[in-house]
Amino acid sequence: MNEGCKWVEMFEDVHVVVFCVALSDYDQMWLSPDNSGTGVSLQNKMMQSKELFETTVGLPCFKNTAFVLIFNKYDTFEEKINRVPLTSCEWFADFSPVQPHNNNQSLAHQAYYYVAVKFKDLYASLTGRKLFVWQARARDRVTIDEAFKYIREVVKWDEEKEENYYGPQEDSLYSTDVSSSPFVRQE
Repeated sequence: MNEGCKWVEMFEDVHVVVFCVALSDYDQMWLSPDNSGTGVSLQNKMMQSKELFETTVGLPCFKNTAFVLIFNKYDTFEEKINRVPLTSCEWFADFSPVQPHNNNQSLAHQAYYYVAVKFKDLYASLTGRKLFVWQARARDRVTIDEAFKYIREVVKWDEEKEENYYGPQEDSLYSTDVSSSPFVRQE
């Protein structure tokens, strides 16, 4: 992001940043430039997304801007998580799911919640604010439409908050819980 940062100046009056992460990339690797700039190294895609997220959140032009994190490819993630452990990603090494009994949460839901909390904690540590989270299935138009409705609600809430309609941030009617997505199956 260092060389192409001139574009960042164009975002000074942005109301919300929508950052997308592919949930199913937690075990995928890609070639990235190494720190010396002379070669390449293998890097986990989720770790790369985390680093880009940290960098983007830290940009001065987004200091007071709301962030919505869209976790995409939930459908692929649901299928994969039962075959490939979430601990494949070093950031998630301490993930230890609870065995589902009867109607408890599935492994996919537990893993999604865990990843969302990791990003929310990271965001809070960098900004002191709450991160809005949503999930989507890229090939499912309904989930994408719902994600955009959620983003519009976040923008509306943020504007109303600035106008002091709701008082302190804690009094928000809009949920910032990671389970706010209606597309998480309750099993």
